[in-house]
Amino acid sequence: MKIAYIVLKGMPLGGGIEKYTEELGSRLAGRGHDVVVYAMRHYGARDGRYKGMTIKTVPTLRTKSLEKLTASFLASLRQCLDRDVDIVHFHAFGPAMFCFIPRLLGRKVVVQGHGLEWKRSRFGRFGRSFLKAAEYPSVKFPDVVTVVSATQKRYLKDTYGIDAVYIPPGVTPPQPEEPALIREYGLEGDDYILFLARLVREKGAHYLIEAYRRLETDLKLVIAGDAKHEEAYKSELQRLARGDDKIVFTSFVRGRMLRELLSNSRLFVLPSEMEGLPIVLLEAMVYGNCCLVSDIPENIDVIDGFGYTFRSADVGDLAAKLRALTGDRRAVERVREGAKKHVLDTYHWDRITDRFEDLYSRLL
Repeated sequence: MKIAYIVLKGMPLGGGIEKYTEELGSRLAGRGHDVVVYAMRHYGARDGRYKGMTIKTVPTLRTKSLEKLTASFLASLRQCLDRDVDIVHFHAFGPAMFCFIPRLLGRKVVVQGHGLEWKRSRFGRFGRSFLKAAEYPSVKFPDVVTVVSATQKRYLKDTYGIDAVYIPPGVTPPQPEEPALIREYGLEGDDYILFLARLVREKGAHYLIEAYRRLETDLKLVIAGDAKHEEAYKSELQRLARGDDKIVFTSFVRGRMLRELLSNSRLFVLPSEMEGLPIVLLEAMVYGNCCLVSDIPENIDVIDGFGYTFRSADVGDLAAKLRALTGDRRAVERVREGAKKHVLDTYHWDRITDRFEDLYSRLL
């Protein structure tokens, strides 16, 4: 099969959709399929090959509200020039509104939802209204809609009467690392609380910093992540952290640095207000982390009892849970092995790839 993915910021990059496509696409390429990935040129992507996949780039408008839409439109046009494409796989409701273009060519189309785009706080009122309207063609035009969480599946059934296919993200077995690179941030291992996500408001890093500053603890707080077009929010986080040298900002991390951070933290915290299905939470759990997450359904579905929750957007409750866990090593250790086993048993990329390969084959 020849499978085209539309549209990513680039590859390799650390976002959830980028990670999903890298893991899935490289495995499909390894099984002999022809995989083409369309990526945004201004993030540094170049036409070429990566892990057996062909990368093709498109320009886009460099604004947070229009970059994905314009990239998706241009990628939809560019794929028309590709011969013998069997499956066109769009990522994200909203940008997938252009999925009718490959349908007009007789190509089979899959749209994968990674969350409800119109709920994302980084978009203004007009942007959210537009994305809500764009959701309808995104789910009505494709041959199949897939979602990464059971919550999204219920939403599409209740709202549009669509029986979406639930296929979650996957994880790879961990590669634990001893502390080495993280020492440049003054970290030795088992001496920090870890936040790892894009620095956008819906991920809730501001709640975590406020809650952390209410603690009396020797543990550091590591904020690992970055985001384009979010300078105001990143400045807000820096202001909240001002005067506390135990709060460490690492910017975007990957490779060994990422593995070291996941291998050596005391706690992992994800205070997000909305998610699709958080791949970073799966990664934290597969590394045996004790995870404390906001009680939104998408997070609760993942931890499935192998972690702890606090009331979403409630700084006081987050501070109380942090205080309890930093003072109770047995509570921390109690969930580590169970979390790792649960994720490896339930979310493995090879099994996820099997499901997509079967789905694509049945469309042809």
